Amino acid sequence: MLLQKIRDHAQGWFAYFLFGMLIIPFAVWGINYYFEGGGPTDAAVVGDSKISLQEFQRAYQQQRQRMQAMLGGQMNAALLEGPRLKQDVLRQLVDERVLDQSARDQGFRVGDRQLRDAVLALPVFQQSGGFDKELYERLLRNQGYTAAAFEESLRQSLAAGQLREGVTTSALVTPTELEQWIALLKQQRELQYVVLPLARYSARATVDDSAIQEYFEKNKERFVKPEQARLQFIDLKLAQIAEGVVIGEAELKAAYEEQIAKYSRPEERSASHILVKLPPNASQEAVEKARVQAQQIADGIHSGAKSFDQALQETKTDLAGGLEGGELGVIGKGMFDSPAFETALFALPKAGEVSEPVRMPSGFHIIRLDGITPAQVKPFEEVREAVVSELRHQKAENRLYEISQMLANLGYEHPDSLEPAAKALNVPIQDSDWFDRKGGEGVAANPKVVESAFGEDVLKRGVNSEPLELEPGRIVMIRVKEHKDAAPRTLDESREDIVKVLREQKAREAIAKDVESIKARAAKGEHPQLLAAEFGGEFKNAGLVGRDALAVDGAVLDAAFRLPQPGAGQVALGSATLANGDQVVLEVARVVPGQKDALSESERKTLAQQLAQRTGADQFDKLLDSVRAKTKVVTYSDRL
Repeated sequence: MLLQKIRDHAQGWFAYFLFGMLIIPFAVWGINYYFEGGGPTDAAVVGDSKISLQEFQRAYQQQRQRMQAMLGGQMNAALLEGPRLKQDVLRQLVDERVLDQSARDQGFRVGDRQLRDAVLALPVFQQSGGFDKELYERLLRNQGYTAAAFEESLRQSLAAGQLREGVTTSALVTPTELEQWIALLKQQRELQYVVLPLARYSARATVDDSAIQEYFEKNKERFVKPEQARLQFIDLKLAQIAEGVVIGEAELKAAYEEQIAKYSRPEERSASHILVKLPPNASQEAVEKARVQAQQIADGIHSGAKSFDQALQETKTDLAGGLEGGELGVIGKGMFDSPAFETALFALPKAGEVSEPVRMPSGFHIIRLDGITPAQVKPFEEVREAVVSELRHQKAENRLYEISQMLANLGYEHPDSLEPAAKALNVPIQDSDWFDRKGGEGVAANPKVVESAFGEDVLKRGVNSEPLELEPGRIVMIRVKEHKDAAPRTLDESREDIVKVLREQKAREAIAKDVESIKARAAKGEHPQLLAAEFGGEFKNAGLVGRDALAVDGAVLDAAFRLPQPGAGQVALGSATLANGDQVVLEVARVVPGQKDALSESERKTLAQQLAQRTGADQFDKLLDSVRAKTKVVTYSDRL
């Protein structure tokens, strides 16, 4: 992000990025346990293991960073500071330690090679398509961790993951259980219902002045004009800067030459192969036997004793299954993890040439070059507009960066006015409309602007804000032009809101009585359609519906499928509230279980897998609860 350059490449985001990417269960917890002492500063003691306060604080800060990164401006600040988050973090640490001890007790271990593969596979440590050792060491060092401590923590997490996987993947669902779930999930219910619109009850509700006055007196604290502000601001946009960028023809051609690879298509080759296969972890004897066989095939082709196509045809009749071959299609450089294959292929001078045997993980390949597509470079005129756009964007970014630094300096040097910055940068000063802490329109719709506008510096001290990056390529600087403190509203100013509240209260009371009346009369056998007409509601006969019926409101379906199965000659009655406040009285007359053939074979397999995963997760949770109950755990919440 642009402003990260201005802030000297702040390192705080690494903590979230690094540990947020570790999806192995509990990998982010307990890292410092392996090299920090406990003593009287323990946050908890789990069996024979201690969780230090320093370890807890680091885990707590990491969790805060993850929540802030995920939720941004939607995050309730009180949630980050409250005791609930601290207790959740401590419980997670305790669970990790309990799980770690249980895994060790049951003999789960992670070898050095398995650990190495796990580290190499973590995306956060990869760059340019592979593991970057320097990046790995730098990221850990920036966060104060040693490689040994991190790897030991990861080793324990992988062992705990083995325990979890062993439990969750071993769960089974019997055919009888599966049929029961299908009968339940695909169950249908015969449904009809009455909708009573809240708006109709509100419209006929009456409210007198005495009730309005009484409500106002009892709830004065609710009727307050919120604190408001109006802003002056400078708005810098990358697109506007790019429009003014002029690029000369010579500069364009130089940029084209510098990035010629971007506008080029490298040479490609099509090939066929014959493979003498080797199994994984083949013995040295098997490797030598395969090499000799491959060399014999290659020698036969090179001597003219047989053609490549004849040798290829023989692979199709190999009953032992040790040979295979065929066309490989078009191959470019970098397609194979091992460079040996492409090195041999691109070394062949012309189509029809055949290589010597090439050792690859799958075995020994004999390669024939079938064709060459030469490298191609798009001419300058063809890509001219793309070069212009990219160069203009690059120059605009650089210019925006320079301007933003200048803006920051001018805003700091002249904290009581935006005019010096506006004049120096030749940009207008704009005004916002009034808005409160919930935000407003235009620039005030951005949470960063609102937070800054009502912050200590901009509002209380009356100084310019720091440059705010609202989005990539857009920077603003603000100052408060006018401010209004929160103030009580008068009765007249509040009357309309009070009338609305009181009418809705009366409407809800009236509609609740009618709901009970309809249910009572329907229980005695009166038809819902007649009751709907009498009470001014709408009657709907949904018929036989499933849980996923699109024509029925979700709240109605939820209520319908929670009702008990009606007895013979009876109906099951219930009620539901719709999102708009309307009330529904519903009755279920019949329940039809889902049939065995309600799901296709693939759907049955998917459901069985989902049920097994759910059962496995439940079993693991119970195992963890059981182990936790047997482990002596002492927590020191007062030290957090």
